[in-house]
Amino acid sequence: MSPLEYLRSAYRISVSESDTRFLLDILVANDIPFHDLRTEDGMFSLLLYMPYYKEYARLRGERRYRKETREQLGFRALLHRYRKRKGILVGFVLAIFLIVFSSLFVWDITVTGADTIPEAVILDALEKRGVKLGTFVPSVDTEAIEQVMILDVEGLSYVSINLRGTVASVEVRERKQDTEIEDRQTPSNLIATADGQIEALQVTGGVSVVKPGDIVRKGELLVSGVIDSQALGYRLVRARGEVFARVTLSYQTQIPYETEEKVYTGEFFSQKSIKIFSKTIKLFGKDSISPSTCDKIEMERRIYLFGFIKLPIFIMETKYAEYELVLKTLTQTEALRMAYDDIRAQSENILDDAEILGRHTRITEDENTLCMTQQIECIINIAEEVKIETD
Repeated sequence: MSPLEYLRSAYRISVSESDTRFLLDILVANDIPFHDLRTEDGMFSLLLYMPYYKEYARLRGERRYRKETREQLGFRALLHRYRKRKGILVGFVLAIFLIVFSSLFVWDITVTGADTIPEAVILDALEKRGVKLGTFVPSVDTEAIEQVMILDVEGLSYVSINLRGTVASVEVRERKQDTEIEDRQTPSNLIATADGQIEALQVTGGVSVVKPGDIVRKGELLVSGVIDSQALGYRLVRARGEVFARVTLSYQTQIPYETEEKVYTGEFFSQKSIKIFSKTIKLFGKDSISPSTCDKIEMERRIYLFGFIKLPIFIMETKYAEYELVLKTLTQTEALRMAYDDIRAQSENILDDAEILGRHTRITEDENTLCMTQQIECIINIAEEVKIETD
């Protein structure tokens, strides 16, 4: 049945094939419409929508056909089936209420046009200004909110809020800056980030004050943004470029042999709640769950009416996996592996584009701890741009 037919409700009348003519005679003689004729296993059936079924029942009176059956279908059948279940009735009344008054409240918020600004930042700013799920639409002053949103969220140049039915459609534009123009107007120097020996320079702005082979210390000037011109005098520019140097980076880590390991007990718990607009109502679950001994997974599922109408109702479920902390003694191999992993994590960002020349590893240990020190000889870009204060 289609959604419209489901709401109309109907009865399927089934009789033996020998009584088919008598059934059709009543319907045809009284211009009663019928649908969906079927013949199966010696039975004939057809569909009568309300109120045509009532008219048929009145005309038929007390007459009965052999093997006659009546099956109620559609929305009325659903109501009859669950008439004694108060929870479902309350839910149905709530659903009707939401549908009738849907145009007065915001059920959903969509954001378009945001490329670099996270959508969550925009939604948080909207909520602070009173636009959230469940907001009473007539109370929203979209023009005033649009103006303050540009001030609330850094990087926005335009905000438009359109309330279409139950949806608040928010269109934004991000402020675009000509970074190249800004760069030219901001004078700066290039400063060394580490001790090392200069290997090569690629300078595209400013004046280099070092050359290949020079030894530099961390914080020393590499490329100056101050240019002394006999024709124009002193002027400030932005220093740009890369300065590659041979450096030695040092990393250290300590791994205790006695450590705590997380062991799952196999016990799982869950808590469920329902969120209507922004109001959360707890449904059921275990109350005495200690977050310190459980891993938590949170899930949110939105409810759709008829599978495609988005409702402002969410089923929230939090699942907990219980664990115990068990004392574990590491072997030397396990401790070494953890030490190498820790040093790799410390250095991976710096060494992404580095040319590695050599690694020198030193390992010491006592009965409680393994210590690892690693010195990495490499060639990296040590130039860091620092603005020249002109005030």
